[in-house]
Amino acid sequence: MKKVTLVLLRNLSEEDKNYIREKIGKYTEIYFLDDIEPDHPKIRDAEIAIVSMARGEKTRKILSNAKNLRYIQTLVAGVDNLPFTELPRNVVIASNAGANAEEVAEFAVALTLTAAKKIVLFDKEMRRGIWRSDTPHLIRDSVIMILGYGKIGREVAKRLRPFKPKKIIGVNRRGFKDDYIDEVIKPNMLDKVIGEVDILISALPLTKDTRGFINKNLLDKMKKDAILVNVGRGPVIDEEALYKHLRENPEFTAALDVWWRYPSRRGEETFQNYPFHELENIVMTPHMAGAWKGFRRKLLSHALENVLRYLRGEEIENKVRIEDYI
Repeated sequence: MKKVTLVLLRNLSEEDKNYIREKIGKYTEIYFLDDIEPDHPKIRDAEIAIVSMARGEKTRKILSNAKNLRYIQTLVAGVDNLPFTELPRNVVIASNAGANAEEVAEFAVALTLTAAKKIVLFDKEMRRGIWRSDTPHLIRDSVIMILGYGKIGREVAKRLRPFKPKKIIGVNRRGFKDDYIDEVIKPNMLDKVIGEVDILISALPLTKDTRGFINKNLLDKMKKDAILVNVGRGPVIDEEALYKHLRENPEFTAALDVWWRYPSRRGEETFQNYPFHELENIVMTPHMAGAWKGFRRKLLSHALENVLRYLRGEEIENKVRIEDYI
């Protein structure tokens, strides 16, 4: 008997659905989100679920009713939106980490350069006929720190290395190091070295331990003209602390692609809880680091390869430590 798979992804085209059927249809009986209701009898039999963002009420109800789930594969790297407490205790969860690591890293480097060279500020003033004389930062000879040194962090370091920084420091709890960084430290050592950092780049996931990790205490220990880039998750930074720090330290610059508040529907005007948009020393983008033409198919392909590993009884990649979230 084929395993039952729930594909809880929104706005799938028929082309995408056919692609999923071609990849795993031989092994599974597939039900798509827009073709199934939360009380469908097959939901209880489902062993596998492929999800993206589990914020929708229908998706959460289906997951809550899927009492026999054994494996959840996410389409994105972040899993903080999953309803962990409502899932079966023995379910295995795998993220899609690494699927777009190169693309996110490219965007992170773009944000870093934009902030360091004050491009947004100069552009805005030039449009008003004003020639500013602020001095841009050099990447060369800078000390760069990458928080959450994993797949994205590695790709960031690889791209920044040719700029000849003085040092690149990776931060991760495993102590993992490669040839792209000069040293690695664990998170509990951060306070001792943060004062020498010129550019801090965060690719941290949002877990119970990383929420608010970049707080007032850490910001106060950074250089007054340092640069903070975030392509991980918004709430790893204390929002109030960052806003006040930017307001009180005009030489400090933040470049953010991830946020605390998001629009509830497409086109909705959305600001944060603090008026970051009124500040000059910030670069803001609408969570676009992982997007490019054709990105959805790449994410889908990467996720389905992991599902195939599960179906073949092989070791799956990117297993999530549930204890990091509950």
